[in-house]
Amino acid sequence: MKIEKKDLPKSEVEFKIVVDEKELENYHAKGLASIQTVVEIDGFRKGNAPEELIVKKYGDMIILEEMANLCLCDAYVKAVAEHKINPISEPKVTITKLAKGSPLELTITVSVLPEITLPAYKKLAEEAVKDDEKIEVTDKDIQDVIDELRKGRAKYEDHEHTDEDHEHKIDETTIPELNDEFAQSFGENFKTVDDLKSKVAENLKLEKEQKLTEKRRSRIMEKLIAETKADLPDAIVESELNVMIAQMKQDVSRYGGTWEDYLIQSKKTEEQMKIDWRNDAVKRAMSQLILHKIAEAEKLHPTPEDVEVQLVHLMSQIQDADEERAKNYLYQTLTNENVLKFLEESK
Repeated sequence: MKIEKKDLPKSEVEFKIVVDEKELENYHAKGLASIQTVVEIDGFRKGNAPEELIVKKYGDMIILEEMANLCLCDAYVKAVAEHKINPISEPKVTITKLAKGSPLELTITVSVLPEITLPAYKKLAEEAVKDDEKIEVTDKDIQDVIDELRKGRAKYEDHEHTDEDHEHKIDETTIPELNDEFAQSFGENFKTVDDLKSKVAENLKLEKEQKLTEKRRSRIMEKLIAETKADLPDAIVESELNVMIAQMKQDVSRYGGTWEDYLIQSKKTEEQMKIDWRNDAVKRAMSQLILHKIAEAEKLHPTPEDVEVQLVHLMSQIQDADEERAKNYLYQTLTNENVLKFLEESK
């Protein structure tokens, strides 16, 4: 078996394979047995029809094609192992020559995990973190939340209009006074107004810190994506697009809608949406490849124990969850979190 490898654009690999007639003949017995189980010959049960009658009825190509199929599976496995590639898509196979008594010639094309050339990611992350805004919870921020809480306890009054529309407005006279009694209405942990304000301030600070973390991480990844070199295969982008579409379908269903109605309202087809979302899909795919590469370089993958702890919690929250898929999801999620924390703390 002769195997020639050629690197194609967009992280695809092409194998040109030639199998001589003697090696191909080694698949004759298995190919014949496979065909015998599916063909129908009068007077014979499936699996027992003699070769000469099969050839007479269906032609000798039926066995030869099955031999080629068995051979190309082994040829693909051998090509992947010999050239140490990491396929990420189903191979595309073209049989270019198949004839009795002649070598089998075929071409196999497959997308592979792209080579990633990372930039100075620690330096870029440090630059991104420098742009952090200062977190500050002002008295006005606290008062605005308190005012909303008070309005939430108020009653509403109807105002009828000549066009028969109705507008609901807060009855200002029913807004509760801000005092210790109002604070105590939120639970036993609140004895005074100061207790309530303190908790509001704490929650606001956490909320602002979370938003800041999201912005910081977004800046870090934008810088890394812009500076990272990689030739993304279409298979990766298409896979990411399919994930995005699936997530959107789940969201639409969760809110009681149907995907068909959503497409009608959007005035777009699913393929048009994929075109619109392609740049975002590229960024998402690049982000995952970058995080994976940094995790390998810095040894930031979670331990089996880390995954197991989270798995117990996840399985208790989601009934009938597939444990193996849950493990893979948690492994990736924890890896990403480890890398992002590492980048945020880079000096």
